[in-house]
Parts: sequence; structure tokens; C-alpha cells
Amino acid sequence: MPPPPPQLPEHQTLVYFTVDGHDVKMDYYLPPNASGNLPAIIYYHGGGMTAGSRRGMGFPRWLYNHCQQKNYIFIAADYRLCHPTTALDQIEDAKALFRYLSNDFQTILPETTTLDTTRIAVTGFSAGGYSARAACVYASPKPAAMLTGFGSAGDWLLDHWTRGRPPTSIAGRVNLDDIPRLLADKTVVSDDMPAPGGMMSNRFALTVRWELDGTFLDGCLGRPGLGAELDKVEYAQRADKLPEDLKPGFLQLFVDEKYPPSVFVHGTADEVVPDQESKNHHEQLKALGVKTELLLVPGGNHGLVDFSAGFPPKPFPGSVEAYARGLEFIEEAFAAV
Repeated sequence: MPPPPPQLPEHQTLVYFTVDGHDVKMDYYLPPNASGNLPAIIYYHGGGMTAGSRRGMGFPRWLYNHCQQKNYIFIAADYRLCHPTTALDQIEDAKALFRYLSNDFQTILPETTTLDTTRIAVTGFSAGGYSARAACVYASPKPAAMLTGFGSAGDWLLDHWTRGRPPTSIAGRVNLDDIPRLLADKTVVSDDMPAPGGMMSNRFALTVRWELDGTFLDGCLGRPGLGAELDKVEYAQRADKLPEDLKPGFLQLFVDEKYPPSVFVHGTADEVVPDQESKNHHEQLKALGVKTELLLVPGGNHGLVDFSAGFPPKPFPGSVEAYARGLEFIEEAFAAV
């Protein structure tokens, strides 16, 4: 039986961006006796770019606990989900969040507390890796560090995204017959909580359909036929084949020496987001002289959880240690500011 949704600690919910009448929200969690100019860690949830919520099943209690212990502000942010909006809108949301944190958010904090905008780290898990990476490329102020867990968008030009593939273990949890209704619905969604007791909403069926058909990039960027066009050429030629208006959505094309120090945690048996995404991004940063670490978990699956003992699942062997090192990496980046 699926577990109940997480009981979240005490927090405050804010609207950080309103666009076309739609409110995009974040939650913030202050550490005990918050006072002074505090660092922050932002959490971006997964969900295949189409589903999920800042309050959903993937809520990283371990990351929240770390912030409580280190006297950091913890921020869980939603973002507009693909269809009818696109990954380009998620870039705008990432930029908007950092604008908000630098300005209006400071006036909302307790009188003795401020956010140190030179020490904000971003974390992204699965599809949340897109928003984390988007912040590192486009946001101002720039994040001080990034940690991704099995994060997407390290390399969206891989064959994995340009061609159809067999269903993953997650695919069986959705109803593909619902696709026509989902596509016909043009309601903007940025907070997609599943029904009580559910792992995810059926919006995730969009992602599954796109993966099966090789149209993931089409769906995420709102451009039918994009994946098929890219798949006609070799990997090395794909960047040149991109339409100019969509290039900003391929974040790897805009990584430079000013990119924040970054640490990547990824399982080597991930069938949903290949570990090649983290490997390629890591190598790209190394070549630019940016501090980076790649923490591969041998045999680790997508999500780095072990379901063999039922619910609640245990962390996949090696993942706890990898995340612990990832948190140390963030601390080192904060100390270097």
C-alpha cells in the first residue's frame, strides 16, 4: 500500500511569481532561533517535467534536517509544469525565484534575519535538475553551489531523449488512456499533488507517452517533431540543428567558467535519467576549471531507493554516503564565498 503524503514541518507558503494570473509558490523553513545573515538551500522536486509538487512524496527530509542543523533556510519551490507551459517557462520561474529571494523575501523574514544571497545553493532531483541547472545558467544572483540527484538536463541531446524506448519501471503507474484529456486541458499547473495515498498524479502519463514515442523534447519544449529531427543527425551535430528560439532550453550549451561549483549524485543503473547526463556535465565543468565532483552509486536505480523491503523504501546502498559528501561540498562552497 502506498505511504501517506509526508507530514511537513512548520513552514510558511509564499507566492514568488505571478504570471498570466497564475501563482507559483514556495515554502520556506527557518532554522531554530533563526538570526543573522543566513545561507539557504533550494529544493526542486522531480516528476518528469510534467508532474510533482514541492510538498510531494519526494520531499527530502534529510536535506531539511541538514538545514535545521546548519542554521540554513530551507526553500522548497514549485515551477510551472510542462503542458501547456514548457521548459522555457521553467527557466523564467528559476529566474523569478532568485529575483524574489533577493528583494521581497527579505522584507518577509523576521526582523533579526536576512538571507545571504551570496550563499544560496540549488538542489534538483530527477526533473528538478532542470530548474537547478537553469538557475545556475540564468539566475541573478547566481547560486553559490549546485547538487543534483539523478538530475535531468545535463545533456538533452543524448539518444535517450531523441528516440523512443521501452517503458521504465515507473511507466506502469499511470493510465495512458488519459492522454487525450490531458493534452486537451490547457490549465497551467505548478503544484501537482497526487490523490491521497498515491505516488504521483496521472499528469505523469504525459512523460511516459513522450518517452515511449521519442517525443520527450517535443513535449517539454512545445515543438512537435523536434526529437525526430535531431535524431536524423549524429550526436555531435545536434546542437547546430536546434531552432534558435529553443536553444536557450538546452542548458548544456550555456555552461561556462562562471558556472557554480557542482556535485552530481547518480545511480549507474538509472533507466529513467541516464548517468551519462551527470558524467557529461561533470566533464564539461572539469574542462572549464569549475570545482565539481561526480558521485556514482554502483547499481543505483532512479530515485536511489531500495523497494525490496516494501514501504517505506530504504535508501539505496551507497546513496546516504554520496549525499553526505554532496552536503559537505555545499558547505565548502559556502565557506569559499
